[in-house]
Amino acid sequence: MKIVFAFLAAILLPALLITAWYLYGQFVTFEHDDPYIWVRTRGFLAICITVSAGFVVFLGLPTYFLLRKLNSVNWWATLISGFVLGAIPMAIFTWPLRYPEMKTSASVNGVKTMIDGVPTLDGWLQFLQGVSFLGVCGMVGALAFWLAAPNKPLKQDK
Repeated sequence: MKIVFAFLAAILLPALLITAWYLYGQFVTFEHDDPYIWVRTRGFLAICITVSAGFVVFLGLPTYFLLRKLNSVNWWATLISGFVLGAIPMAIFTWPLRYPEMKTSASVNGVKTMIDGVPTLDGWLQFLQGVSFLGVCGMVGALAFWLAAPNKPLKQDK
């Protein structure tokens, strides 16, 4: 039962943290008495929980079983796995050189991130920021899992 709680914690903690960050942005952007802040936030929370659950079920669960089979379930392997499992999908889906034949240019807030299909330094930094952000979210989920899971090595296990 503790393992189920640990996986639920791994799903909920990153989703709640991202939603809290989103809610802060809503209060900064809109009037505080705007009733739609809560409607948008509820929808965003549902999306975050769904995505987080997908990451945990399809990536975290197999990784846990692999680490367990290798007898490597410890705090540092769990945290590194969480970072990698959070960062890699983001890196794949947002890879700046995905469509090099499209000679497009792009900018974010007036800062050029791509010129003629080639990412600028700012573009690469923005890419690394996004990948690192989701990697840290994965690490937070892994930390929640590690703290809640009954996976601490015992003397007789060695």
